[in-house]
Amino acid sequence: MERLIAAAGQLGVHLDVSQQRLFKGYYELLEAGSEAANLTGARGWERVREELYIRSLRILTPAPGGFASTAEWFMPTSGGAARKVLDVGSGAGIPGLVLKLAVPGAEVTLLDSSAKKCAFMRRAVMTLGIAGAVVVQARAEEAGHDAVHRDAYDLVVSRGVGRLAELAELTLPFAKVGGIVIAAKGPDVDEEIAGAAYAVERMGAAPAITQVVRGPGLAPPDTLVYWFKLSPSPELYPRRPGAPHKRPLLRPAAAVMTAGRA
Repeated sequence: MERLIAAAGQLGVHLDVSQQRLFKGYYELLEAGSEAANLTGARGWERVREELYIRSLRILTPAPGGFASTAEWFMPTSGGAARKVLDVGSGAGIPGLVLKLAVPGAEVTLLDSSAKKCAFMRRAVMTLGIAGAVVVQARAEEAGHDAVHRDAYDLVVSRGVGRLAELAELTLPFAKVGGIVIAAKGPDVDEEIAGAAYAVERMGAAPAITQVVRGPGLAPPDTLVYWFKLSPSPELYPRRPGAPHKRPLLRPAAAVMTAGRA
């Protein structure tokens, strides 16, 4: 636990005794759940701590320029409203439930299409007694048109869900204007970022800002990709289930050729 406490501390989070107990309890649920349903490939305390917990907390690394989404950013706004966070493709609650345990003041929605994984997350939320965490079983393509979720979140996070051109369409419609999407990716994402530029523009966001995060923790580096929402996403998006994956939004060939001749 000391390594987790220290890693959180590096990111401005003090894990009190109650939070430490919750992380331990969540680990025990993950271990039992993975035995029964293969929820995650990370097994054993050291791997869960490094690959799931600390790696998820890296999202709290200050973005280039020193803003969002640091632990301080999650403090209630001047009007007293809690930050609203959506985790798209949450799986067993990674990274959304980890963030909730670290910054309890946030309101977190965990979205996944798998009934098995949603059942686990509901059980975890209930067993651990976590208030302000909601599990939604739905595809992002469908939930993105639900007025409860569309344009509703200050922060949308996703880890390991598709290529960036697909992910832009599956995440940005959920973000408020002025909100942020953070996609946690591996190394060598320059080609993906370039390929996603048209989709990001169509969804109403500024061009990507990226940073490579090498710590805390012992897991390999992550590339955090930040999209800042500037205007509402067109009502057409996201398209019907499966379309963002099968036909990601890419810049029309004619436009690419014109740009190449310029």
